[in-house]
Amino acid sequence: MLSKRDIRIIMLYEFKRGTNATKTTQNINEAFGEDVVSTSTVQRWFKKFNEGNENLENEDRGRPCSTVDNDELRAVVEADPRQTLGQLAEALNVSTATVSRHLKEIGKTKKLDKWIPHELNDYQKNRRFEICSSLILRNKNDPFLDRIVTCDEKWILYDNRKRSGQWLDINEAPKSFPKPQLNQKKVMVTVWWSAEGIIHYEFLKPGETITAESYCQQIEEMHKKLCQKRPALVNRKGPILLHDNARPHVSKKTLQKLGELGPNSYLPIKTKNGEIMFIDSDNYAYHYSESRICSGIITDKV
Repeated sequence: MLSKRDIRIIMLYEFKRGTNATKTTQNINEAFGEDVVSTSTVQRWFKKFNEGNENLENEDRGRPCSTVDNDELRAVVEADPRQTLGQLAEALNVSTATVSRHLKEIGKTKKLDKWIPHELNDYQKNRRFEICSSLILRNKNDPFLDRIVTCDEKWILYDNRKRSGQWLDINEAPKSFPKPQLNQKKVMVTVWWSAEGIIHYEFLKPGETITAESYCQQIEEMHKKLCQKRPALVNRKGPILLHDNARPHVSKKTLQKLGELGPNSYLPIKTKNGEIMFIDSDNYAYHYSESRICSGIITDKV
């Protein structure tokens, strides 16, 4: 029975003769028995030989430490938060499992970058800071957050079911799941709400889009319901409409409609409110066959 070192001597001999790794594997297995050595093993040793390393003994890799100083780990992570587990393990000479365990101990968790429309220059950053500071100061002197009324649109898929993992026996086949269609049916819902909850919502008809005319109609309908739900807000300080600068929102017709509702009811500030309002709509699975069923069931959930 050949030892590992004997096989490595043969590999070095074949390497010196110019034989490639695949042929060397074939020669050794034909001479000394099937599966004596694998192609990947021969390739690994050929790589060492090609680098000038002809040492045939196993390299002493050493066993990674099973512990790491949490303060040291914190410093390494905070110096470059984008490092992977593998990079951290290599830097600290420990296993990835050790790094993962100690990251939990120091309260670190992996998060993806937050998408932004574009990079801001220094002027834009300073301008944002000034506006935010002024709004914070304004709210301290004259609280207005509970006066804000805002809106957003959301596409609701008829079928938003997602494939999920299953805990099964080793020999058990996974359950089947229908592949989603490329062009799924969907319906758009527009929702208006304030700090006290939803004021008004409506579903667009298939093929319909938000225009200045339809937006003004929604504003009027929302205002009627707001008068019923929060009459004190409408009749005293007045609501503040917070929405983005989409064309229907800033059209002359919309500004005229807002002027009819009240001279101080318009606050043109960009917002990402939809991320808050509609985050829950993706957290439960549903499958509808018709628009009216989809609208009806979502209405019940609202």
